[in-house]
Amino acid sequence: MDVQILCNAILFMLTLLVINEILTNYSMNNQYLKKYLNNTIITAMIGIAAGLFLLSLDKSSLLQEYKQGFSQFFLIVLLPPILFESAINMEKALFFQNFGSIVMYAVIGTIIAVFVTTFSLYIVGLLINKLSLTGCYAFGSLISSTDPVAVLSIFKKLNADKQIHILIYGESIINDAISLLLYEISERIWNQEVVGFEDAIEQFLLIFFVSIAIGVIIGALCAYILKVKEEVSYETEHIEVSVTVIIPWVCYLISEAVGFSGIVSIVFCGIVMAKYALPNLSESGNQLLNKFYHILSYNFENLVFLFIGIGMVGYDLAWNEMGIILAISIIFIVILARFINIKINSFILNRYRHANFIKSNHQKAMWFCGLRGAMAYALALDAADTFKGEGEIMLTMTIVIIALNIFVQGSTLQYVLQSCDIQDKSKDNQCEIANLTIVHQKGWAHQMKDCLEKCDEKVFQEFLVKKRELIPVIQAESQ
Repeated sequence: MDVQILCNAILFMLTLLVINEILTNYSMNNQYLKKYLNNTIITAMIGIAAGLFLLSLDKSSLLQEYKQGFSQFFLIVLLPPILFESAINMEKALFFQNFGSIVMYAVIGTIIAVFVTTFSLYIVGLLINKLSLTGCYAFGSLISSTDPVAVLSIFKKLNADKQIHILIYGESIINDAISLLLYEISERIWNQEVVGFEDAIEQFLLIFFVSIAIGVIIGALCAYILKVKEEVSYETEHIEVSVTVIIPWVCYLISEAVGFSGIVSIVFCGIVMAKYALPNLSESGNQLLNKFYHILSYNFENLVFLFIGIGMVGYDLAWNEMGIILAISIIFIVILARFINIKINSFILNRYRHANFIKSNHQKAMWFCGLRGAMAYALALDAADTFKGEGEIMLTMTIVIIALNIFVQGSTLQYVLQSCDIQDKSKDNQCEIANLTIVHQKGWAHQMKDCLEKCDEKVFQEFLVKKRELIPVIQAESQ
């Protein structure tokens, strides 16, 4: 990339970030605008205005650089801190209590959504001869990644039920990694590095579990280093924070360097660090780390939606090649895939729950909250380069879905969630957690989980966490 073009691109995006902060602050303080606009919509609209501005100046070289460079920039620079911040700032007790359900929605649910999308799109494609089966699978993989940015802020406003909140939040943490991994398998099939269904499954399982192992090992190593370090003084607290900031990127780069999935590794590294490493930090170190990653992820998320807005109007999209039939079909297919994903997993999970069932109104909320955003957009840009003509159609379809999610679902999200009656009605959070504990003691799955919890308390926490930081779950939640 030409240095001058790079400098212009950076300056332009930083200017847009400043404008975004000014307009977002104004709209959030305006009672009328606040009803109809959320931060995501405002940021995307600023991106659209910026894209139109660049087109009017005929800055095609700058737009081309944005299109070619965003995918790798997102995966290497923007995504790791966003995912890591989600992992370390979750409600740990509820997350691990519902970990099995979260994995069901994030892993099994994503796979279901991918295959429903793939085969439904392929059937439509047979009629209009647009995409190959591999292309349909690639699109199914990238579009099954959900983005909860707009959703979670509304959940806080509505004081949503903690269980539905943690299911959507937890799903989003792991879901991106699974979607990316499935997409990478589609690229290997396209490039004939993977031949046959069995080979694809083998590659997926190998990459998935080895990537998890890398993330868990590095996260545990970080926890142990923080445990055995000397007590931190005011002058040296920056050292422990620096270690915690650097480790996630080290984990990502190591995993990528040895040919596995850095995103899967960093997700599980963040989960392990949230449970074992962060309790070893000093109180001031914890606050500093949380503030640093919150600011970083907030600005990175805004950058992503600015890029999305620019892409909606600035890129030369394949509207004619896609056609109206495929545009309408893909909207219904994506909605159907999310619906089937939520219904199947909720049905299975409710069979093994004796309390705290995932109610139908909660299922409706989870279905409607399946918005597409950053990951889908980045992978679609990569697909446009990898899959050539088919990839351009995939990018155009992704833009259609994201635009629908941001401007239609995003603007009606608060009203739909209110109609779903997802407010937190639990009288006491401690009783809720106690009920969860009782549930987990019933049945073989809950007995296994109870055994793992005892192993965690007696072995892992003993080895990785300073004793002074060990606080009972119920006490921690009540504070």
